[in-house]
Amino acid sequence: SNLDSQLSSEFSHFNQYLYFLYAPTLVFRDVYPRTSTIRWNIVFQMFGQVLIGTVLLYHVIAYYWMPVFARCFTDTELTYPSVITSIFDLMLPGVLFFVIGFYGFFHCWLNGFAELLRFADRTFYQDWWNATSSGTFWRSWNIVVHDWLHVYVYKDLIKLFSGNKKLSAICVVIFSAILHEYCMSIVFGFCSVIFIVWFGLVGMFLRIVFPHSKGTLWNIIILTMTPISLAVVPYFYALEISARHFPSNRATFWDAMFKYGNESKADL
Repeated sequence: SNLDSQLSSEFSHFNQYLYFLYAPTLVFRDVYPRTSTIRWNIVFQMFGQVLIGTVLLYHVIAYYWMPVFARCFTDTELTYPSVITSIFDLMLPGVLFFVIGFYGFFHCWLNGFAELLRFADRTFYQDWWNATSSGTFWRSWNIVVHDWLHVYVYKDLIKLFSGNKKLSAICVVIFSAILHEYCMSIVFGFCSVIFIVWFGLVGMFLRIVFPHSKGTLWNIIILTMTPISLAVVPYFYALEISARHFPSNRATFWDAMFKYGNESKADL
């Protein structure tokens, strides 16, 4: 009977882990809140909208992003007007990509799996568009990852730093930026510092300099910085890919410096 009880307990733990693998959460729990029935009309509706969103994202990438990225591969010289023009050309497609992707994944995809698995906790995001501070924005736009960072990273850092919440929050921001950069390095096959600089350092700067700043002005700043970020980040990645696959023959700053140093040695 003890062996049967042990096997039953281990099988129960395996079922819990198997459910966790497919549940729309990153925080493991032995028991999750569950609904009583599966509403199949909601399941088909959510996954149908995911399919429509995927088609829309393809058109945004093919007809709005790729022409701008093509200029990165064909431009013989990188000038300030070309950079500014490309960034402005990417802003509106970037916003469309973000809104469609956000709705398709956080609302449709996660709610579809939640309904399919009778997962009752459907708080995958909050009204980040009404955020009046940078901290509120980062906490509300991705509740799934935020809960994971809070449970598995932030709480341990609080203990490590003897209850210093400010230092712990800064470390979480930097860790999140490094984690996003690692994911992007898997996708593109190279590691850069775009996410670390743009989100990690900028996010850390905002938390240090303006820790308690709130209000309508900050909401305007956040909504203004969002399309800029959605244009700058993919543009810099396109430039990095272009530089790696189509290196320029133009003399760089360091080439000029080495040339000047060699000429100086020759004169001596």
